[in-house]
Amino acid sequence: MSERLRPRETLSWLPCRLLTAQRAGRVGAAVAIAMVLANVASSPASAAAASGSLLEIATVPAIPGVTFLFDGKAHTSDQHGMVKIQLKPRSEPHTLSIRDRKTTHGAAEFRFRRWWYQGHHGQDFRKELKGIRVERHLRITAAFRGSYGVNYTFVDQAKVRVPRQRVTRVEFHGDHGQTVTGNGSGRIRMVGVRPIISGGTLVAKEVRYGVQRVDVDGSNVVQINKQVFIPSQKSSVVVPLLLRTAHFATRDFLFGHPVGTSLRLTYPDGRVSTVPLDTNGKATIESLARGRYSVAVTAPGYAFDRPLVLSRNQYVDLPVLTFLDLAVIGCAVVIVIVGLYVLRVRTGRRRGRPA
Repeated sequence: MSERLRPRETLSWLPCRLLTAQRAGRVGAAVAIAMVLANVASSPASAAAASGSLLEIATVPAIPGVTFLFDGKAHTSDQHGMVKIQLKPRSEPHTLSIRDRKTTHGAAEFRFRRWWYQGHHGQDFRKELKGIRVERHLRITAAFRGSYGVNYTFVDQAKVRVPRQRVTRVEFHGDHGQTVTGNGSGRIRMVGVRPIISGGTLVAKEVRYGVQRVDVDGSNVVQINKQVFIPSQKSSVVVPLLLRTAHFATRDFLFGHPVGTSLRLTYPDGRVSTVPLDTNGKATIESLARGRYSVAVTAPGYAFDRPLVLSRNQYVDLPVLTFLDLAVIGCAVVIVIVGLYVLRVRTGRRRGRPA
């Protein structure tokens, strides 16, 4: 009887054991899920701890090939003017300097001006930054001023080239307030890019120039700042000059026929030039700078310097009082005087006769 009951006892305990196993399985699964979640939660922190901090050094404007010394180790900027340095977490204070304060890229020449990074401006204009701390990410800007060589030539209003030897002075005025002065050599170097603070950071600003002055024969022959150019975009400038043409014609003051053999022209700078006249007493002078001149005719008679303000193409009539004119005028004066005298005498005689 007892032997028959054992199987029933075994069967009665089976559901309890299955329930216990299921509960154990659920607990194990929960533990496994908790461990997975803990690993997932800890993985970003471990990755961040492994990656450490990032230091970025940016050149303004973007200049490739600039070498910086970070804790004595050289790092060179890439094609975008950037240097990226990975640092260990909780690193000590660092130093940063630039190896060469002057560098070239293409036709441009760049000179280091200052540093910039947010919240630390006590060392902006020093060659070396000290005590740099990088918590997670830090960006430091190295600002440069760029200068560019510019070639310039001159033409008149007909687009004919004007010899550079005639130009004694040129002035280019930039929108940064500075004026660059040169001569007729046709080559000058000027600032084309400069760093400025805009929006709480440093940016590179292109400098715009206007042609302010070109002296030819002692007179300015351009309209001030009418022609504008940007050196970082344009390395060659053609400057149109306000040169004029003067047509001279001489004539006898009384009889109107051509007289004289030449003209004596005094330029605004005081230089004197002799210009021959043709058989008709005419001469044409081209490429004259606008300004104040004086002109005199070389001819027998009374010649004097006459002022001439040349502001456009002009025809200038030059009457000359010759010796013949002086003789005719003298004779006419004598005749008038004698005639007046005779008239007076006759009038007096008539008044003296008795009625």
